[in-house]
Amino acid sequence: MASAEEFIWFEVVFSLVVALVIFFIFYQNFSSIFPVGCDSTNGGLLYNQFTQARYGYPNKLEGTPLFRCYLTNACYNQATANQTCITNWCYYINFKDGVGNQQAVQACIANPSAYPKVVQNCAVVSPSNTADLMSCSDSTIVANNATQIQNCDLSVPYCIAGDAPWCPPCIGQ
Repeated sequence: MASAEEFIWFEVVFSLVVALVIFFIFYQNFSSIFPVGCDSTNGGLLYNQFTQARYGYPNKLEGTPLFRCYLTNACYNQATANQTCITNWCYYINFKDGVGNQQAVQACIANPSAYPKVVQNCAVVSPSNTADLMSCSDSTIVANNATQIQNCDLSVPYCIAGDAPWCPPCIGQ
């Protein structure tokens, strides 16, 4: 016969599993009511903690692998990811809601080694590092799905192979 302690442990674990399953079912069907996740109507702007600090955009956690629209507005370019990360962290450290010290940001970008937190947070270059991601509206290359992910060359006025499906010329194709 199971002890009361084993029963309580089972009850807690079972309750957590049921709650998580219900949450994900609810989230998949009604994700628009949550203040997080992708916004396909924003023209390729990324809304996360870094754009919130830099521009004052709302933080919808875009670019976070947890959400079903992981790379909808988030573009990644392996060649520029480290510099993008440094820039994002320098703004994040020195700005809040679009207001901050621009001189401190420029000093940080020019000499990131003076900021151990920036160096530490940018040590891993990966599409899963939200600081490595840029707003797709800033993208100037076409994705090859290996080193550039979900990119869109906005200087080209027509849809070309490799462009992300949300690119203005590619919408509906």
